[in-house]
Amino acid sequence: MIGKMARMVRSIFPRLPIVVLVVAVSGCFASNQEQQAQEAEAAASHAQESAARAEDAASKALVAAQQASDAADKAAKAVEEATKALDRASDRLDQLRIQREAQAAAAHKHRAAHRKSTATASATAASPAAAPSPAN
Repeated sequence: MIGKMARMVRSIFPRLPIVVLVVAVSGCFASNQEQQAQEAEAAASHAQESAARAEDAASKALVAAQQASDAADKAAKAVEEATKALDRASDRLDQLRIQREAQAAAAHKHRAAHRKSTATASATAASPAAAPSPAN
C-alpha cells in the first residue's frame, strides 16, 4: 500500500504547484471581485447622492424661476400703469396748451379790437370834419 501511495504522491507532486497556483489565483480573483463589488456599491451610493443633490437643485431652480416669473409679471403691470399715467398727464398738458393758446388768441383779439377803437377815436378827434367850425 505504501507503494501505491508513493506512486500517487509522485504523480500529484509535479502537479502540486499548479494546484496551489490555481487555488491562489482563484482566491485573488474572489478577493478582486469582492473589492470590485464594494467599489461598484460605493460608486452607486455616490451616484445616488449626486442624483438627490441634483434633484434638490432642480427643485430650487424651479422655485426661483417661478419667483422670477412672478416678479416679471409685477414689473410688466407697473410699466403698464406708468404708461397709463404718462398718457393721462400728456392729455392734460395738451388740454392746458390748447386753453393757453385760446386765451392768448382771445387776448390778442381783444387788444387788436381795443387798438382799433382807440385808433378810430383818435382819428375822429384829429379829423377837421369832426371839429366844430368857427363860422357858426
